[in-house]
Amino acid sequence: MYLVEKFCGHAIALECAKSLLISMPRGRQSGYSLLPMAHPHSDEKVRESEEYLQENFSRDLSIDFLAKRIGMGARNFIRRFKAATGHLPGAYTQQLRVSAAKELLEHGATSIQVVASKVGYEDIAFFRALFKRHTGMTPGEYRARFAQMTFERGELVAGASALSA
Repeated sequence: MYLVEKFCGHAIALECAKSLLISMPRGRQSGYSLLPMAHPHSDEKVRESEEYLQENFSRDLSIDFLAKRIGMGARNFIRRFKAATGHLPGAYTQQLRVSAAKELLEHGATSIQVVASKVGYEDIAFFRALFKRHTGMTPGEYRARFAQMTFERGELVAGASALSA
């Protein structure tokens, strides 16, 4: 994986590791998931809400606010959102936040608290538990496995020796 990163860049190496279900070093498979956020659908109002959530996932957005924004009642909005995406709006937002946190951790964000705040969580204990539930590893473990690798004195600094990559 070091050579893939060296010649193709960190993003390609990370996607290769995830796709091949290997890590630096190998661990649980749930951290590698590349599942799409939602099923393809043709509900334009729900798609509009998805786009809004993707742009504003770090803000606290109520169901009532999201429903009114597209001219629906809250119950109808929840029903249509679930039917179109396969997820409730809150779960969808959590997935967006965890995905953003994974990206920040992969690119060396300074602390777990900073990551949690950037993605919309002030309670770091809740963030850690949620992140572990979604990925199977703590934010620190995830960063150790997927942070940008560097080559120093024959070893990969992301937690694996050059021989295990």
